[in-house]
Amino acid sequence: MTMTMTITKLMHTKLSIGAGIHHPEGWHTLDCDPATTPDILATIPPLPPEVLCHSWDEIKWIHGITSLYPWEAEQVLREIQGILFPGGKLVLEQPDLDLVLRHGKVEWLFGDPSHKNPLIMNKWAYSPDTLSELVRHCGFENIEILPATYHNAVRDFRIKARK
Repeated sequence: MTMTMTITKLMHTKLSIGAGIHHPEGWHTLDCDPATTPDILATIPPLPPEVLCHSWDEIKWIHGITSLYPWEAEQVLREIQGILFPGGKLVLEQPDLDLVLRHGKVEWLFGDPSHKNPLIMNKWAYSPDTLSELVRHCGFENIEILPATYHNAVRDFRIKARK
């Protein structure tokens, strides 16, 4: 059975974009690095057909939106908005540009170059206000700005939004 067939048969599912080595129970994973053994191997944008052919209850994207240029991020957010079930949830976490500027920690913004891995370096940055506005612009509602729960709560912020 192909991955496409498996995913299209599922109902009410969750997707972690840019999951890396994290494979949470009950979640499908998408990543561009084959070493992380994702369920769906793909580089975005655009979202791959295996994702676009399905509706999702929840999509989380932790430390990923900043790895895209702003126009690419908007494209992916619009694609996500189109494939979430009505009322479906989007969760984003990323470094907070305002905090980075306040603390003068440029490595918080761009990532750690010692890894020499372009996949984990950032191309853009957002403050809670600028990312909230982009998410709203892409059709999401009930946008909440919250403390981060995955990485560095001092550096990062979380956005939860609904379709």
